[in-house]
Parts: sequence; structure tokens; C-alpha cells
Amino acid sequence: MAHFIGRFGLLLLLVATLLTLPGCDSDDPEDEPLGAVFTMTNAAGGNEVVAFRRALDGGLTRIGAVSAGGNGSGPPAMLPVDPLESQDPLILSDDNQFLFAVNAGSDTIASFRVQDDGSVVLVGTVPSGGGFPTSLALDGDLLYVLNAAGQGNISGFRVGTDGALTPLPNSTRPLSGTPTPPPLNGFVAPGNVSFSPDGRHLVVTEKATDLLDVYTVGSDGTPSAPNAQPSAGPTPFGGEFDSGGFFIVSEANAMNPLMPVPGGSSVTSYSIAADGTLSAVTAAIPTLGTAACWIEVSDDNRYVYATNTLSDTITGFRLGADGSLTALDPTDGVTAQLGAMSFPLDMAFAGEYMYVLAAGGGAVNGFRVGDDGSLTAIPGATVGGLPGPTVEGLAAF
Repeated sequence: MAHFIGRFGLLLLLVATLLTLPGCDSDDPEDEPLGAVFTMTNAAGGNEVVAFRRALDGGLTRIGAVSAGGNGSGPPAMLPVDPLESQDPLILSDDNQFLFAVNAGSDTIASFRVQDDGSVVLVGTVPSGGGFPTSLALDGDLLYVLNAAGQGNISGFRVGTDGALTPLPNSTRPLSGTPTPPPLNGFVAPGNVSFSPDGRHLVVTEKATDLLDVYTVGSDGTPSAPNAQPSAGPTPFGGEFDSGGFFIVSEANAMNPLMPVPGGSSVTSYSIAADGTLSAVTAAIPTLGTAACWIEVSDDNRYVYATNTLSDTITGFRLGADGSLTALDPTDGVTAQLGAMSFPLDMAFAGEYMYVLAAGGGAVNGFRVGDDGSLTAIPGATVGGLPGPTVEGLAAF
């Protein structure tokens, strides 16, 4: 009997020990880090990446800020927020091991190694191959940057096993080269660069020219000359490919950055042929909001969301297997309402959660995505303290 009690006591001790191990206590989600969310300050005096630990319930806890090894752009000259006027200035690798950021004020790209606890360590920086880098796209170990200064260009890099970047020879290509009158003087105001899922195409949105530049990527990673094609809606801004290879674009519909048409924004989905020709599937479906600038596809590829920056709203669409889009809220286009003057910019998905960079309040807001595409604010998933006039970019896992 004593022998049996001894074994039973040992079993109880083993169970008690297992229950105290990290990740075994499901009663306190805050103690169960599941992932991370990142943004960047984009400050002219020194750009920093800010990391937040993401818990099982979607809540966020600030980890800290790490120098990006260069300078950001600083605040915009005329707008209250969004000095880069671009999507994806901050991106993660597919395996979430590395993070990449633009230093627009230093014309460099920074690469970071992501630690197990969600913090990041700077690997190094490289020249961006142009001026004023604003957007990044990644396919495997091939990274491309969009440089917005002057007439603009794209330039390629190889990502090493340690996250370091090496310029890819003969990879720099111009944008459309379409003349724009004063005061733009050739500036085409590019908004985003995106890789197709198969890595065969890169697409750049041009806000000032209403053009989409398509590049065919060769087996050596170098792109063709740009094939500039008209956008289905005015002022194409953000761009994102879904997992099926359909390209989805937000259209801000602005005569200039200060004059978007009230309630006039839209979203278009395109198919892309082997030769890079784009064909609209759903053309310019309204968001019913103002200044739709950022676009994201949910992780399950069922929904698309656009932030209407000057309406402080998010508009959702159901995404069909054929690339078609259907409004979730056709009456008013409001899938989620943020606070007044929150100025929502970038978005990022982490499973069932979507995070939104609300630059007006210097905050990141978290939402749970319902099975029907609805968005519900998550208690404990709103974190502030960010420099609203300069903050840019959002990435999550």
C-alpha cells in the first residue's frame, strides 16, 4: 500500500509541475504569447520598429522599440498623417523569422531577425537602389523595394539565411515614365509594390497617373520593363494579391492628396495573364467611404477590407473563388467604425484577428473577424503611445 501511495504521490507531483509550465495555464491569455504585431515610428531623427506581443485572446502588450539603423521621413508637409502615402513599408517573411522596413529619410532598407518572444534584432541596412523607399514585396528570398523619389523605380535584393540583404544585379527598373505636369514634375506618386503568389509578376500602383505597372519576373529574379495599364478606378493606392492570384486594388479617387471625392472610393479585383495583362473581375465596387487607401485580404482568403482614411471606417467585401467582390454592408459600406479623426491607415492579419493602424490617435486597434466577415473590437487590443503624424506600416503574425 505504501508503494502504491508513493507512486500516486509522484504522479500528482508530475501533473502539478506540468500545469505550471509556460503555456499550460489557459485561464490567463495574457500569459500566453502567441505572436507579435509590428509598426514603425518613421521619425526623421531616427526610425524605430515598435513591437507588441500578441496573446491568445488577441490582446497586445508593448515589448519595446528598436532602431532601424536609419531615418524616417518625418511628418508630412500638408497632411495630418501618412507621410509615405504607401502600403507595405514594413513586411514579414513568410516564416515570420525576419522583418523588413524602409528608412525613407536615409534611402535604405533595414532587416531584422524576429525573436521567439516577438522582439526584433537589427541585422543590418542596405541602400535601397533609389530615393525615398516606401513599399516592399517579398517572394521567398527575393525582396523588391519601391523607390518613390523622382520618376521612381523598383530594385531587387536577395535575402540571406541570416536575413541580410544583397543587391540583385540588373534588377532596377523604372516606373511608367508617364509625364506629370507641375507641381508633380514627373512624380507619379507610386503607392505599393506587390508580388503575385507564384512570384512571376510584380505590380506597382501609380496614384497620380491612374496606372498599374506590371513586371514579369524572370527565373533569375530580374524583372521586365514595365507594362503600364489603366486602372479601373481613379487613384489606385494599395494593392494585394489573394492566394488564388487575383490582384485587388483600393482606389482613393482623389484629384490630389488633399481633395479625395467624398464617399467616392472603390475597390477593384483583377485577374492577371501569363504575359502580365490585367483584366478587371469586379470593377470599382464602391466602399461608400472617403480616401480608401489600404487594402488587405484575410488569412483564410474569404474577405477583403479597405480602410477609408478620411471617413474613419473600414469596408469589407466577400471574396469569391473567381476573384469577384461582394459588399458586406452595401447600404453604408461600414463594416467597422473607428473614432473621429482616427485616420486608419495600414492593416495586418493574424489568423482570426485583424489589426488596424489608427494614426490619428497614435494607436493600433484590434478586431476579431467573424465567420460572416464582421469585425468586432477586441478588449485589450488597443494600444497607443505611437507618434501619429509619422507612424507607418503594420505587420503581424
